[in-house]
Amino acid sequence: MNWLTNLEEAKEESLKLRKPILLQFEMDGCGGCKKLYEKTYSDENVQAEMSDWFVLLRLDLIKDRGIRRELSGYWTPSFYFLDYNGKSNFNFNGYLPADEFRIILRLGFAETQIPKGKYADAIEVMSKDIEQFKGNSLLPKLLAQKGIAEYIKTKDKKTFMGVMKGIQLKYSTSLEAQMYFWEE
Repeated sequence: MNWLTNLEEAKEESLKLRKPILLQFEMDGCGGCKKLYEKTYSDENVQAEMSDWFVLLRLDLIKDRGIRRELSGYWTPSFYFLDYNGKSNFNFNGYLPADEFRIILRLGFAETQIPKGKYADAIEVMSKDIEQFKGNSLLPKLLAQKGIAEYIKTKDKKTFMGVMKGIQLKYSTSLEAQMYFWEE
């Protein structure tokens, strides 16, 4: 993976390649960072998706204080999904195993695309290999976000209600199941 270490350079690459920036804050002695490199980043799917979908930026939480302050960063590892202006659209703190991290990548990508009206791009990335995440605790969040993007794109309320009802029935204890508010 090709990591940049300068925000301005990452912004230029982001604009040129039309990809969002995935910023990872780390620091010396970070146990979650070490495990991330050993376990998560060794996964071929993680490597491919990160490289295909993002401009990768790695910064030190302690040394890069100005950027940390701007983003309100306080933990390592932490991940910020930025647009080409450096505006954060989504962030996540902490280590995750490969499959959970892959879902976070999809959600972060979608959060950078949906506000720009790039619904098809967001839906395509969220749909990629979605069947591999069956049984994953983050799957309801991914399904709900995909449903939201599809609804915004198509304005098909009935289909969206079906997606949310399906989440409610299949993942009844998930936070996303609680989002279903329509009366029968």
